[in-house]
Amino acid sequence: MIPRRILLAAAALPLARPAFAQGWPTRPVTLMVPFAAGGASDILARVLAQRLSLLVGQGVVVDNRGGAGGTMATEAVARGAADGHTLLWAHMGTLAIAPHLYPRLGYDPLRDLAPVSLVARLPMVLVVNRSLGVNTLAEFIALARARPEGIEYGTAGQGSNTHLGAVAFEEAAGIRLLPVHYRGSGPVMTDVVAGTVKATLTGIPAALPLIRDRQVVALGVSSLARSAALPDVPTIAEGGVPGFDVTQWHGIAAPGRTPAALLESQNAAIVATLGTPDMRDRLAAEGAAPEPTTIPAFRALIAAEQERWGALIRRAGVRLE
Repeated sequence: MIPRRILLAAAALPLARPAFAQGWPTRPVTLMVPFAAGGASDILARVLAQRLSLLVGQGVVVDNRGGAGGTMATEAVARGAADGHTLLWAHMGTLAIAPHLYPRLGYDPLRDLAPVSLVARLPMVLVVNRSLGVNTLAEFIALARARPEGIEYGTAGQGSNTHLGAVAFEEAAGIRLLPVHYRGSGPVMTDVVAGTVKATLTGIPAALPLIRDRQVVALGVSSLARSAALPDVPTIAEGGVPGFDVTQWHGIAAPGRTPAALLESQNAAIVATLGTPDMRDRLAAEGAAPEPTTIPAFRALIAAEQERWGALIRRAGVRLE
């Protein structure tokens, strides 16, 4: 029989704080989210922050700083102290899309920021106000084609991933929509419910409670596979736009001057946090799939995504006003 003291010691192991390089962190960590509260980035960041704080033994505080498509907060982190205590919620919009839209962008994503790890991929979902009178993607596309002036849809900001995701959808479906730009996904969802705008293509976490409460109609998810959080909602590809596949990705980055040993500690902490069953289940409940990576793999993803979205922006002639 195993002695009781050994069983108790083993049970305590998951709660023990791992040893990180340079004793990181030595005080609370700020996780800068460059978007308003209530959107997918904010929701997922708070899920991660809560569990990461338990692992590292210090508080991880989410700081929402929206504006200029997330680029203002991203620049602030890029220019900030590289001591490991300020991290960025790294997002496709600020790292892959913004370089093609902002001619005077105050940072280079691969020079002034240091990738730490991818956190998750997240399908978007096309939702509409119930008064629009459509219940399938095919009906929505038919209605859009019958309205050459365009159906108004909300975005989380001009040049945001919700904007460019919808542009990709327009291109693939052969329709025209009329964007209305907000400062974050939370305000967009409020106005879709109210009918101020009729639709949005947004991250699943921001829309999920409203879909479940039947306040909006979900027409399709943007990934090739259905979402476990919305198993009854077909993909956009299933709904009549073959091959359509656009997913948001979210990760963690640090100021570019952060020492390599410190980045490795941060990567280890993110990977360990994402590897717990509790974290996987919590992200899945929000419609996200955890995807921890090495530092080089995340850097390669950012570079590839910059090429992909830059090509779309050029084809569609997207410009910031």
